[in-house]
Amino acid sequence: MKRPWLLLFLLYLLYACTGSQETPLPALVAAGGNGEMRFYRARDLQGGSATPVATWTTPGLVDLAYGHAQGRLFLLFPDRVEAYGTQGFTENAAPQPPPAATFPLDPGTDCTGGYLRQGEGRLLVHCPGAGRAFLLGLPDLTDPLEADLTGLPPGVRLALWGQDLLAYLTESALGYRPPANPQGTPRLEKPLGLAGFTPGDLRSDPGRPRLLGAGRTLTEPHLLRLEGDALSIQPLGLPSAPLGLALDPVAGLVAYGLGFRVLEPRDSGAQRTFFAYGAGLVGQDAYLYLAQGSTLEVYDLQQNPFPTFPQASANLGFSPRSLAFLPVE
Repeated sequence: MKRPWLLLFLLYLLYACTGSQETPLPALVAAGGNGEMRFYRARDLQGGSATPVATWTTPGLVDLAYGHAQGRLFLLFPDRVEAYGTQGFTENAAPQPPPAATFPLDPGTDCTGGYLRQGEGRLLVHCPGAGRAFLLGLPDLTDPLEADLTGLPPGVRLALWGQDLLAYLTESALGYRPPANPQGTPRLEKPLGLAGFTPGDLRSDPGRPRLLGAGRTLTEPHLLRLEGDALSIQPLGLPSAPLGLALDPVAGLVAYGLGFRVLEPRDSGAQRTFFAYGAGLVGQDAYLYLAQGSTLEVYDLQQNPFPTFPQASANLGFSPRSLAFLPVE
């Protein structure tokens, strides 16, 4: 049963390492926002075209994530999480099936403004406004576990780390601990020493392994890397503004906000600092997709030197809040 996934992973490495030099990886880019999801051919976006192959009506959609290992598309709404199978998706179709699984949030728990993060065996649902977070078993959102957020401030950003430890980024520290036992082990916490720091995003990178955090001080944003017990902090040279991270473990790492900066596979330096980017995606095809309002910009991460202007720009007709990359047959 594991051999097909091994083959897929080897193909993934090939496409990520060759970028635009090989036949494009058949894939869809899902864009969610304004109560709907639209699916676009990745190769169309790379050519500057943005005609969706499918549109789903998703009132109240908050966030989305794609589980490559499970072949599931996860959607977060203010009152629930839904999981959809993607069997039958092609470059020309993304039919909307009934949800394969649904996790209803407790009455009174509003997850507006929340987000999804995937771990090795669970999906994290963080509802900052309600001060709650849940870990759901993959792929069918089973065995729910509520995280104990004792001691973590309201502005904390969360992710899943290793064997589904709860990773956290606050105004003063980056660390991880068991989700239901704040004083348990294994746990680690590293002070930041950044005055006036505001957390922006937190991602786990199982390929290294490491935790990647992003946030801003009053003067500029920073990238934080926690590998083992070593914490490094890198000023990004971008204007101080809300910051997000786009990561693919093989293809690259990008910080975006007011402008953006490619950090891996090579450093681009600060780019397009007069433009505000609200959603970002590094695809398995080694392309960067950045949403600036309703405009989606596309960059080839393998191009050296990094281009001053996007390879392509397309008007989506709406402003997405989240993006996902779905390889298809």
